[in-house]
Amino acid sequence: MGLFAAGGHCLMNDIDKLKEKTLKNPEDSELHFQLGQALTTEGRNQEALEAFQKAIRLKPDHPEAHFYLAKVFDVFKRYEEMVDAFQEAAFLAPDWAQAHYNLGLSFLVLGRPEEGIDPFKEAIRIQPEMAEAHQGLSLVYGMTGQTEYSEKHRKKAVDLEPRFQK
Repeated sequence: MGLFAAGGHCLMNDIDKLKEKTLKNPEDSELHFQLGQALTTEGRNQEALEAFQKAIRLKPDHPEAHFYLAKVFDVFKRYEEMVDAFQEAAFLAPDWAQAHYNLGLSFLVLGRPEEGIDPFKEAIRIQPEMAEAHQGLSLVYGMTGQTEYSEKHRKKAVDLEPRFQK
């Protein structure tokens, strides 16, 4: 669609074009989703939030819209809503490792590490070489006193991605 200019920045006229398209096609969930992504790129998070919510109202089973809505909730520190949106994304796209991984992280943000164990495990089941998920699982195991498992996943994360070496 040409939303991004060189360097990855969304052009303002592309946002204007997307807004025009959503006005002409107000029931097109994908257009609202694309508008939300473009607005997020420009840091226009309140408008992005509204666009993602509109996309979800039109198509409740749009996992990417829930995922990016969760990321906007994070920006606004609306963490409970962030968890709910990541849970919905993971439910709607059960084989999407990134959704499960971000759900695990969101439980860490809320200070509920024990609830992050299953999402991190699921991300690893789907994508065994996902170093970030092993690192996340190592963190939650460490926070819950399961040091043997924590060390196992820390080593795996470092093997996969040396930047996790401490």
